[in-house]
Amino acid sequence: MKNCVRFPHLLKADILSELDSDFKHSFLNACAVRIYKKPTVIFEQGMPADGMVILAHGYVDVNYTGEDGQQSFLVRAKSGNILGESETITDEPCAASCITSANTTLLYCTPSQLSAALLVPGFIKNITKILHKRLVYDNWVKHIGQFGAVGERLRGFLYVLSENVGKISETQSYLANVVGCSRQTINRELATLREAGIIAQNGSEITVLDRKTLGLGLME
Repeated sequence: MKNCVRFPHLLKADILSELDSDFKHSFLNACAVRIYKKPTVIFEQGMPADGMVILAHGYVDVNYTGEDGQQSFLVRAKSGNILGESETITDEPCAASCITSANTTLLYCTPSQLSAALLVPGFIKNITKILHKRLVYDNWVKHIGQFGAVGERLRGFLYVLSENVGKISETQSYLANVVGCSRQTINRELATLREAGIIAQNGSEITVLDRKTLGLGLME
């Protein structure tokens, strides 16, 4: 089955926005399908990328490891997102590591396929728009990390993690790590969100009940 039929939702991905229908179909159909049943590192920080990927199903966590060995969560890429495009275009090593969730499906675009697509002006524009969105997000993360209180940082990461996903299955240790505080503080902040009716919890599973309120004021 052709990829454009197997993954019709990817025809609306940002990387293919406003492009000719024939180009969209041929581009997706030329990609190789890669399925990961268990969490797998697909890009390793400091190592070369072997192509660009488009997420079809599942998600990919992007993490950066500093010289001190401390790991920072950067973003959770979702269906329709692309990864590895800048490294593939520039032949630079991966700026961060990317690990899939279990049962993730990716479409792999070879360097030669990506080079050919870059001859299309609309494709270049789409990549540039995606990079601009990332810049806006990175600026927000830096700002809230530097000036935001713990509660704001937690709300920010829950807001990011809950995009297109109603339930978040992360331990309090994980949340404490990405927010930069103790598990006890995370527990108190989660209790505050529960009392406000913004989230519900069942063990380590967090259900976002009111994402609009959760993100209120964060991106302003």
